[in-house]
Amino acid sequence: MKYFILTISICFAFLSCKKDDSSSNNQTKTDLITSGSWKYESGGADIDKNGSIDVDLGSTGQAPACLLDNSATFNVNGTGINDEGATKCDNALPQTTTFTWAFTNNETAINIAGSAFAGISGQFKVVTLTDTKFTISKDTTISSFPATLIVNLKH
Repeated sequence: MKYFILTISICFAFLSCKKDDSSSNNQTKTDLITSGSWKYESGGADIDKNGSIDVDLGSTGQAPACLLDNSATFNVNGTGINDEGATKCDNALPQTTTFTWAFTNNETAINIAGSAFAGISGQFKVVTLTDTKFTISKDTTISSFPATLIVNLKH
């Protein structure tokens, strides 16, 4: 169960973005999300739902290195590529897989479909998107307790 929760949170991390109001340029959210590959920075469960990580999956050792070194590239045409990085969880799986994506709800959410991040897909809330950072979240249930998974990505 811990590996499943970790996989979901890592997957979320690579899947969406929101533009930060402090951005001084006129880049669109599509410009920002497609500006380069995104890598895992941190992620975990927000148990009290206050917007901050209460259980950091990376520092607790619940996130295997084979997931933490993955990267995601979002293309302008709504497609994307997930790269397994230097350490693959399963050598029988391909190095890269494709997915599709689209902003929804006035770009406050993103839908991901396909083989993005261990096959995880769905709709995620866009929390932050800047030229160097994006954060996504998704409400879920962990061991019958409601929680929010938060994933922070970086360039």
